[in-house]
Amino acid sequence: MPPRSTRVYWAQGGVAGVGLLVALYLTWLKLADATALCAGVGDCETVQNSAYSEIAGIPVALLGAGMYAGVLLLLGLRRRGGPHQAELALSAQLALVTAGVLFSGYLTYVELFVIYAICPWCVVSALLVTALFALTLYEWSHHFAQR
Repeated sequence: MPPRSTRVYWAQGGVAGVGLLVALYLTWLKLADATALCAGVGDCETVQNSAYSEIAGIPVALLGAGMYAGVLLLLGLRRRGGPHQAELALSAQLALVTAGVLFSGYLTYVELFVIYAICPWCVVSALLVTALFALTLYEWSHHFAQR
């Protein structure tokens, strides 16, 4: 891995790690039917209890946790694999976070214009996946521009 991308690589890992923790917290809330710690900001309960919080019985937050965990696994593969594996893993990471940021955008739209409630934890996750998308796209574009 080139030295100039080391900071971007570790930033991706940090963002994905925090995102995983947020998504696991939201998953636990959904599965335990617990009340979110929102400190009086937003309406977490309305969002968590809406029809949009699950897909085929699977909590949307669990899908987010899977995405963040997938990014962490791909980062590990990029670090430990050969150059060809690292390129494939970087491209797979870009595809995964692109899907994540698009789905997060859809969910944000649903919060704002369909259920009229905002969950601050969901906003944090949306910001994290957007940052992860930007970092991954930056690294991907610089990597393939150098070829």
